[in-house]
Amino acid sequence: MTHQDHDHVAQAPGHAGEHEHHHPHEVAITLDGHRREIPAGDYVVSALKARLGVPADYELDEIVNGEFRELADTAHIEIKGGEHFISHVRRGGSS
Repeated sequence: MTHQDHDHVAQAPGHAGEHEHHHPHEVAITLDGHRREIPAGDYVVSALKARLGVPADYELDEIVNGEFRELADTAHIEIKGGEHFISHVRRGGSS
């Protein structure tokens, strides 16, 4: 085991820890009234929906100050924690 221990010592300090803690910290968001934890960061809305298990053919709205903001699938959103979302069937027609 000494040889293996030597290999670990030969690595740059903190190198192994970087791999173990490479994932961004998780933050709490609310989706359809349920608390969820996901990594903080920038998401394309379609990828965020996939991460949260929202069907691709659903819309995702962010609730900001009691108002619903529709999020386009191609838009980017920064998840910092505390965001509130609601998913729903797409509305027919265009506005």
